[in-house]
Amino acid sequence: MNGFIRRALVAAAAAGASLALAAPANAGILTTSATNCGDETLTKPFAPWGDRADYKLVRGGNFETAGWDLRRGAQIVAGNEPWKVGGAGHAKSLRLPAGSTAISAQVCVGLAEPTVRFFARKQRGLLSTLAVSAWVKTSLGLEVPVPVGVVLGDGSWRPTAPMIVAASLLPLLPGDRTPIAFQFTPLLGDWQIDDVYVDPMRYR
Repeated sequence: MNGFIRRALVAAAAAGASLALAAPANAGILTTSATNCGDETLTKPFAPWGDRADYKLVRGGNFETAGWDLRRGAQIVAGNEPWKVGGAGHAKSLRLPAGSTAISAQVCVGLAEPTVRFFARKQRGLLSTLAVSAWVKTSLGLEVPVPVGVVLGDGSWRPTAPMIVAASLLPLLPGDRTPIAFQFTPLLGDWQIDDVYVDPMRYR
């Protein structure tokens, strides 16, 4: 993660913390607090591209097992990203044809988990982009989508740039986390994604 993004995230975290001083330490202000985040194994999957950060895999994000909500033609297919950062034996990825959408299993994020990164390639569609958003449950119980960003591609597998997850700033309290689910939707073309990771900044 470059220095500019890190400074911006630290500033946002500090601002969020100052707004939250009067709140209980275990209460979500804008979102529902996570109660069970499970075991979070850390690896450095993007080290070959100069990113030495620790990442945690979104559950099912290597597509070797089920666990995602696949809609309108999204499907797990044979063919892994070529570097096999998740394991030498991995052999699957997620295909997203035009009109489809995929929603990940839930993952815990907060001020210390500011970015998401994965591998993607555009299979078809000259002007196609891949839209990424995050579903968040508010403290009022409403589930709302929060935009994350878009990915461009040229037909080859590539790691995406780190994408800031604005939803991770919503808990506002340092140490507090909220469960979210990522949604991937291709616009005008076909895509393939693999190995979806969240960056837990707090572990550095």
